[in-house]
Amino acid sequence: MKQTISILFNPTRLARAALLPLAVLFALSANPASSATYEEGKQAYLGKDYAGALAILKPLAENGDSRAQILLGLLYDYGHGVPESPAESLKWYRMAAEQGAPLAQHDVGVKYSLGKGVSQDYAEAARWWQKAAAAGVSDSRFNLGLMYYRGLGLEQDYDRAAELFEQAATQGHARAQYSIAVMYALGQSKGQDYATALKWFRLAAKQDVAQAQFNLGVFHENGHAVPRDPERARDWYQRAADQGLAEAVQKLKTLKTAKAPAPQKPALPRVAEAETGAARPAAPATGTDLKDWLGRQAPGHYTLQLGSLVDKAGALKYIKTLKLGPGAGYVAVIVNGKPRHNVIYGLYDSYKKAELAVSQLPASAPKPWIRNIGVLQGLLR
Repeated sequence: MKQTISILFNPTRLARAALLPLAVLFALSANPASSATYEEGKQAYLGKDYAGALAILKPLAENGDSRAQILLGLLYDYGHGVPESPAESLKWYRMAAEQGAPLAQHDVGVKYSLGKGVSQDYAEAARWWQKAAAAGVSDSRFNLGLMYYRGLGLEQDYDRAAELFEQAATQGHARAQYSIAVMYALGQSKGQDYATALKWFRLAAKQDVAQAQFNLGVFHENGHAVPRDPERARDWYQRAADQGLAEAVQKLKTLKTAKAPAPQKPALPRVAEAETGAARPAAPATGTDLKDWLGRQAPGHYTLQLGSLVDKAGALKYIKTLKLGPGAGYVAVIVNGKPRHNVIYGLYDSYKKAELAVSQLPASAPKPWIRNIGVLQGLLR
């Protein structure tokens, strides 16, 4: 049986940088001594005093402070103290982007690629991502690589796609590592090179990219750049299955019923489309049962588990105490054969972005456990 190597992206849905825009990293990390007023606005935002933040930041933004423009855009992006407005958010992000803020440039590209607050325009998205990519933003390099790979808003160019993927991969971008591995495995741009593909698959797998783990199983099962090792292959398939990857779950079922396979020659794999991520879904109401919501999310995404309570009443009381606002809820699960009610918060399309979200939680919040969505889906009662 021919094995397939999966590729991580979809030509119609480009990956959003994060549930919080990348520009937040710029805005919240800037700390010049000469901007005490901006600092007050930033602290008001971090303290969830959104009305206070708006009063401080808007005059600064109107006077051209790019950091204030970014945070003001964030307020409108997520409806923090103001009506949620993608168009108003884009206006402020764009002001900062036009002043040369690379992460704001990236987020403007995201808005155009998703058609959020503006008509969808891949060419315009590419223009902004080219600016941010030139400044070294890895998410922009990755997304621009996707556009060249698919010919989406740009003329298809595998060589340019591979160059951008490899730049982002070298920066540690997990999906770029996965994508350049696929290009080497398929012989696109630089010729087929299983050894180099193996290197990048391993790096992506270390960052919990489920399809990279699955493809390491394919490599070990079929002897692509490594000796054939069915047990090692099974281990990688299991890791991918533990994250909820359907093809890995099915592969394990097949292995349980199949006889030991005969050695196979490496076959040119085909590309199997999968989702990279998309725009932020609407946050569920605070304190609700999130079972249905959780079941609709991509298995490769992440959430923050803030606690695990014995019963629903305890979970609701705990959520009320946390005062996190929209998005905090519970799911009933079975752990080691016993019912629990896990309190979860947020949705993130990579482990690193979940780590960033942890750093933005109030100081009073407990240290959360970053949980894979697919694993939690497997525990649902």
